[in-house]
Amino acid sequence: MSTATQPDDRTARARIRDAALVCFARDGFSTPLRSIAQEAGVSVPLITHHYKTKDALRQTCDEWVLDRFLELKLLAIHTPDSVKESLADTSSASVLTVYIVRSFLDATSSARRFFDRYMDQLRTIIATARAAGMVNPSVDEEEQLHLLATQSIGTLMVEFVLHPPEDPTLFVDQVFTSRNMTAYMEIYSQPLLAPSPAMDTYLTSIKEKP
Repeated sequence: MSTATQPDDRTARARIRDAALVCFARDGFSTPLRSIAQEAGVSVPLITHHYKTKDALRQTCDEWVLDRFLELKLLAIHTPDSVKESLADTSSASVLTVYIVRSFLDATSSARRFFDRYMDQLRTIIATARAAGMVNPSVDEEEQLHLLATQSIGTLMVEFVLHPPEDPTLFVDQVFTSRNMTAYMEIYSQPLLAPSPAMDTYLTSIKEKP
C-alpha cells in the first residue's frame, strides 16, 4: 500500500499490517509469513516480535479492515462529495473488499466473528444514514440489517468466484464501477416492486398467525 516515490513514515508494525492485508487479499489466508515479510520489507522474526503469531496478525487485520469500512461509509454519509473522490482511486477499497470476501470464503470460526463485527459496523452505518434522512424506516430493522449484510457479501462472493481478479486492487472497478454500480444505485434508491397490497397482506398474515 506504499509508494516508491514517497517516503514511508509508517511504523514497522503498520507496514507489516498493510503488507499482510495485501498478501491475504491477493493470496488468501494460507500465505506464509515469509511472503508477508517480503512484501513489508522486513524479516519474519520482526513480524513475530510485533504480532507473535499469524492468527494474531490476521485478527489485527480484521479489526483494521472493519474499522476502515465503517470510517469510509460514515464519511460518505457526512460528506457526499467524498464518494466522487473515492471512485477516482478504488485500489485501497478493492483490497479491503477482497479481504472481506476471503474472510467469508475461509470456512473457520473467524468467519463467524468477522460477520458479527461486520453486522455491528453495518448497524451503525444504517442508523447514521437513517438519522440523516437517507434511509427509510423499516418494519423490522434487525431483519433488514441481516438481509442487507448477507446480500452484499453474497454478491461479492459470487463475483469473486466467477470473476476472480488477477490483481485485488482492481476488484471494485471490475465488479462495481464498470458493471453493477448503476443497478445497485437504482435498486436501493427506487422501489423494485410496483405499489401493490402484497406487503400489507403479508404483514396481516403474520399478525393473524396463532
